[in-house]
Amino acid sequence: MEPKKKTPRKRARKADGKFKGDNPLTPDVNEAWEPTEVAEALPKKTNYKVKSKVKTSNTTAGKYSTKQTIRPTFGSVKTKQH
Repeated sequence: MEPKKKTPRKRARKADGKFKGDNPLTPDVNEAWEPTEVAEALPKKTNYKVKSKVKTSNTTAGKYSTKQTIRPTFGSVKTKQH
């Protein structure tokens, strides 16, 4: 058993701007609500791929080079972190 799909709707109004009531003589139609149109959403693209990491043996390969990280030194001063 599938649940009923609710259609988008908004309250119906009279000419003076007040909300319109439901007519009890028509039980199959609810005059207090008006259906509204909804634009269809664009399909989502899910073709995401992870690029492989670039491995080079060249040390002059820009940001992909395998150079060691340079840590700043203060001469003979030792810090707790280094």
